Amino acid sequence: MKIAIRLAALAPAIVFAATAAFAQGKLNVVATTEDLASIGREVGGDRISIEAIARGYQDPHFVEAKPSFILKLMKADVLIVVGKELEIGWLPPLIQQSRNSKIQVGADGYLDASLNARILEIPTGQITRAMGDVHPLGNPHYWLDPENGKRIAKDIADKFSQFRPNDRAYFEQRLADFTTRLDAAEKGWLAKMAPYKGTKVATYHRSFPN
Repeated sequence: MKIAIRLAALAPAIVFAATAAFAQGKLNVVATTEDLASIGREVGGDRISIEAIARGYQDPHFVEAKPSFILKLMKADVLIVVGKELEIGWLPPLIQQSRNSKIQVGADGYLDASLNARILEIPTGQITRAMGDVHPLGNPHYWLDPENGKRIAKDIADKFSQFRPNDRAYFEQRLADFTTRLDAAEKGWLAKMAPYKGTKVATYHRSFPN
C-alpha cells in the first residue's frame, strides 16, 4: 500500500521528467524566414522545435540584427537559409558571433534551401551598379514557386534525417503528405489563374517571376 502511494505521489514527477526528456530530444531548428520555417514545420512535425528570425511582415533583405537572434543561433542544431545572398546584409555576422560550430557555412547543420531549387533571372555578363537592383546569383524569391517548395521540403527532410536517423520514416511520411497536399493545391491555383493567362501584371518588386 505504501509503495502504491509513493508511486502515485511520484507519477507527476515521472511524467514531467519524460516530457522534459522528449523536449530535449527535439531537433532545434532556426530558419531565416517564416516561409522556410513553415515548410520545416510541415516536415518536422513534433520531432523538431523551429522558429524564424525574420518575421512575415519584414523585408528579408533588410533585417535589423539583434542580440536575441544570436542567442537563438547559439542553440540551433540546424539553420535553414534562403541563400542567393538574400540575407547577406545581416546574417553572416550573426552566424559568426553565435560561435556555434554546427551552423557555420559549410557545416552539417547549415542548410542552403536554394541548392536544388530552380533559380530564375540569373544574370550573364558583367554586372555593375548601373544595372540597379540586380541579384548576381539569380532571383532569391524562388521559394514562391510550389515546385521549388517541394524541392526545399525534400532537402529539409534529408537534413533532419541526417541528424535524427531514427526518425527518417516519420520525416519522409510527413514529406509525402506535404507534397500530396501541395500538388492538389497547385492544381486548384492553376485552374483559378487559367483565365488570366497572358495578362500583364505589375508588381512593386520582382518577387513573383516564378
